[in-house]
Amino acid sequence: MVIRIASVVLSFAGLLALILGLLIWTASALNLIQMHMLLGLLAVGALWMIGVGQAFAKGGNWVVAALALIVGVAMISLGMNQSSLMVGEFHWVIQVLHLLLGLLVIGIGHMGAARYRRGAPR
Repeated sequence: MVIRIASVVLSFAGLLALILGLLIWTASALNLIQMHMLLGLLAVGALWMIGVGQAFAKGGNWVVAALALIVGVAMISLGMNQSSLMVGEFHWVIQVLHLLLGLLVIGIGHMGAARYRRGAPR
């Protein structure tokens, strides 16, 4: 049940963070950066819950669990420090990396949740 809730939270928080991030990138929603960060933290928290479920589930995969932890830490680190990295003409590289990590958070989370659902007793 916890993994299912984490998967739903990941879906909604990830999608909303993605939409807000794109709006922020186009300078249409600069006043919503704090909301974007909160949604990103919720998405990473859900990813970590799924990773813990993967780590301790019968037949779970430690590689997926470790990947969830590493990608979550990388996303939070990059997201919190993004404004001070490669300031100037090439800041778009950091923005693209942040976007790719966000997609990775959502993808790994859903992959882990699907693996958990397939392995969980019915």
